[in-house]
Amino acid sequence: MEEPSAGTDQLAADLPGGEQLADRGEDAPTGGDETTEEQLQADNPAEEDMLKALDPDSPSA
Repeated sequence: MEEPSAGTDQLAADLPGGEQLADRGEDAPTGGDETTEEQLQADNPAEEDMLKALDPDSPSA
């Protein structure tokens, strides 16, 4: 049995859909999948900040 490699590649492979995203080099969708990401819309500046915080590809503050 092969020992899992450490790092973000293994983390991505452990998450649902992460392996496909890692293989294609695409960004992870906010909300977990593309349908949810398309439905997320901010109505005010506070919600915009929250969506930025939830974005897995956004740099942390």
